[in-house]
Amino acid sequence: MISYFKDVSRIIWLHSIGHGLLSFNSIVLLPFLTLYMYEHFDENLLLTTLVIGVQPLTEIVLTIALSGVIDRWRRRTVLLNSLLFQFVAISGYVFAEDLWMFVVLAVLNGIGRFVYIPASRAHISQSVPLHKQTITFALLSTASSIGALTAPAISAGFVEFNHQLLFGVSSLLLAGYWLLCFRFLPREEGENSKKVSNNQGKSQSPSKILWWLGMAMLPISLYHAQLETNWPIFLKENLLNYLVVFSLLETLGTFIFIGFEVLLVRLVKPMPRIRVIQMGYLFYGISSLGFGLSYHIVGFILSQLMFCLGAIFTLNAMQTQISMLAPDQLKGKYFALFGLHWDVSRSTGPFLGGLLMTAIDGSGLFITVAILLISGGILQTSVMKKVSENHQMGMDSTSVSL
Repeated sequence: MISYFKDVSRIIWLHSIGHGLLSFNSIVLLPFLTLYMYEHFDENLLLTTLVIGVQPLTEIVLTIALSGVIDRWRRRTVLLNSLLFQFVAISGYVFAEDLWMFVVLAVLNGIGRFVYIPASRAHISQSVPLHKQTITFALLSTASSIGALTAPAISAGFVEFNHQLLFGVSSLLLAGYWLLCFRFLPREEGENSKKVSNNQGKSQSPSKILWWLGMAMLPISLYHAQLETNWPIFLKENLLNYLVVFSLLETLGTFIFIGFEVLLVRLVKPMPRIRVIQMGYLFYGISSLGFGLSYHIVGFILSQLMFCLGAIFTLNAMQTQISMLAPDQLKGKYFALFGLHWDVSRSTGPFLGGLLMTAIDGSGLFITVAILLISGGILQTSVMKKVSENHQMGMDSTSVSL
């Protein structure tokens, strides 16, 4: 483990800082910006939630329409411009007063965020050997967990004093990170150091297999969306001390990700990737059943552990799978389109989950999600076997031609 961290390059550490910072800002912009606008708009919940939904909707539209831009320009240029858009958006919240200003800033933030993660992962895909990529993605996820752990306490302290100050500090952190990237991200980045011609970018379209891989991930992102929104409501309806339980589980999960994610990914590295992903879906399914059927703290803790194992095994291995599948000139586009399942689930999942909770209660919701997770695992297994067969056929044809 120590030798791994010694071998991590400066570029990977830069991406890790970026993932942690974006995770921090996500916490700032979801609960705390929501509360700020709720108060600012005279406690109009519908108006507040509509404005909050502008950013993920912007990311979905831009990913579908413009994801090819990520691969037509230097990674460094894309990343720096992405951070500039986010800086303008978050610093703008310091001065925002009218509804239209909040909407415009949400759109600007969506423009910045829709390219950052896929461009960062495409950069890693091209600069890190394939056999090290899963561990590297785990390191980025650990950095995101650190950002998520520190954000609530820091943000709550600022909110008690001044909301605008919180947005100002967040924008200054982004500005500092932009300067780090400007200084240390190399100008020439291998095969992607030159602008890819428009003809080359348009000559290939994403494989149909990519869409099937993303579709099989929808139950996972739908599950995450329930835990972010409907799960606290389910706890509130069934437990007296629901806030204590919710905070304990969230903190426990964050510590598991920070302390064990890279280690666990290293432990399962010798296993076939498809087996690791199958284990992840199984752990996800067990955790959903546990959350839906258990009404005791011990059951909740075990379910949270299963959830963390599912995320660690599945999400990191799938990033490596996309890296292997994507052509060099389309890596950014592949990561962007694959990541659409998160935006789709977080845009529609809370509402759909709420309908299910109303119709069949919270236990029924999580049992339904567990069934979807197992079905998603079966579909993902089938798709990955198809990928493996196609890859093997390609290798065999190459051998014959040689």
